[in-house]
Amino acid sequence: MSLRHTRFVCCMAVLVAAFAVPLGARAQAAQTGSLNGRVTDAQGAALPNATVALVPPAPIMANMTMAPPPPIPGRINADGTFAFTGIAAGQYLLQVDAPGFSRSSQPVTLPTTQTFSVKLEILEIPGAEEPTRPAGQSDTQIMQAQIAALEQRVRDLEATTVLSEPETRTRKTTVYIDKNNNIYDKPTEGAKKTVTYQRERVYRRENINEKIQAALDEQAKNSVQVGVNAAIAPQAVFQTKGEKTEADRHAYQLASADLFFTAHVAQHTVFFADVVGLSGPPPDLETGGLTLLNGFTARLVRQNELNVREAWLRTEVFSQKLSLIAGRLDLTNYFDHNAAANDETRQFLSDALVNNPTLNLAVNGSGLAAVYDPKGGLVFKVGIQQSKTEATNLSQSLYSLAEVGYVTRLPGLGEGNYRFWGRNDNSTDRNRNGYGTSLDQKLAPQVIWFGRYGTAQADIKRDHFYSSGLQFANGAGFYPGDFWGVGYSHYDLAVGPKERLMEGYYNFGISEKFRLSFHLTHVLEKKPGQETVGYLVPGIRLQASF
Repeated sequence: MSLRHTRFVCCMAVLVAAFAVPLGARAQAAQTGSLNGRVTDAQGAALPNATVALVPPAPIMANMTMAPPPPIPGRINADGTFAFTGIAAGQYLLQVDAPGFSRSSQPVTLPTTQTFSVKLEILEIPGAEEPTRPAGQSDTQIMQAQIAALEQRVRDLEATTVLSEPETRTRKTTVYIDKNNNIYDKPTEGAKKTVTYQRERVYRRENINEKIQAALDEQAKNSVQVGVNAAIAPQAVFQTKGEKTEADRHAYQLASADLFFTAHVAQHTVFFADVVGLSGPPPDLETGGLTLLNGFTARLVRQNELNVREAWLRTEVFSQKLSLIAGRLDLTNYFDHNAAANDETRQFLSDALVNNPTLNLAVNGSGLAAVYDPKGGLVFKVGIQQSKTEATNLSQSLYSLAEVGYVTRLPGLGEGNYRFWGRNDNSTDRNRNGYGTSLDQKLAPQVIWFGRYGTAQADIKRDHFYSSGLQFANGAGFYPGDFWGVGYSHYDLAVGPKERLMEGYYNFGISEKFRLSFHLTHVLEKKPGQETVGYLVPGIRLQASF
């Protein structure tokens, strides 16, 4: 058996074994996001010695006891700012602690562009310290001084607090009702004990700063929010094998900018638009490989002008279990997600490790997608979109994709996300189908293993692809905010061309809004009747997001 077939069989065996494990935990989207904020005391002074963490929701499964997921620590700077990066999308509890201060906890949903401002109150423990008696003072004088101090504190409190808006609260009470419907607060002869619920309107005092911040947060939530993700990726090509080509010893640079617009138009309804600008030549124009050496250009063909990558409206119904998305879509953003190899702006540069080429999605187009997550482990997805821009109707260019995913925690391991997908495309002379699997499995708090396999119908027989690799994060680098990864991909076309690609990268967290990553890729391209050509492609990516 050849080495190529041996690798293929091994990869398939691992995938089959992973899918055979009993499944059981709630699903989470593998899409990643970031969260930023600042911790201060009540006067606005920074608290650099605070600790921040995102607490994932504990899985709820019937007749099953599972250990709660560990908190995800964040990085805090000397000015009190903190950041979380590369966090899977979903609901979390943002928890902040500092010595001598009360804990702050608040729910957050990722991804988000909101910057959180956390103010911690001093922790007061009555009776923790015995007051010392000043020399020469009597008990009466001490009491008078304490009363004066308390009066001053009351005046300060009245000057810095306001009454909140009235809130309706339900209070459980026990009463006693006799046969004449008379109600008593205490047990009474002839009266029956009854539990009832009473509504009451209450006010609470809140700090003026908190009131102002709450108003600003409410305004931001109901307004259009803008985010920017810009990157510069210089790359060079050095030929390592085969007859000399044009790409040897050439340099390239791709500059890109993403502008995100998000608006909450109604309850559980969000509008999103992503406008992309590209400039500069990537190495793929001269290397001519089966996959792109800079995956950011996938499905974006026009240079030096703005391209609308996506523009859609999403609404959530049935207790937020069903999400409906319609508009201009990139279905690969919703299907075949991978926690360690899915973000072309922060993880791998090579498209063979960012996506699965057997998905065969050529362009973004008008369409719709539905995601059903019953919060019990299984997630069902289905989507259709236009796949050929020159088509005159959808029946000539319909690309459809369906996926079933499951999340579980294997014994002795962390969370694993397993998916199976199938697709159909009629943009060519006949319908062509494809199917595949993908997974990402947390082997340890710092290590995630990922893998993909896919096969697609071709003119002759079928094309085959698989990839695998590891990501190391959460303290596995030089600094807490760093992460790095390695990956390998194997792509064989039925008509003869073949590609083998390996890439390693290291991503430095320079600041909460700026990152620097180094990449090294080696690719082998083999075409029928031609000598195998090899390229070594080093690269750097500067990425800023705000």
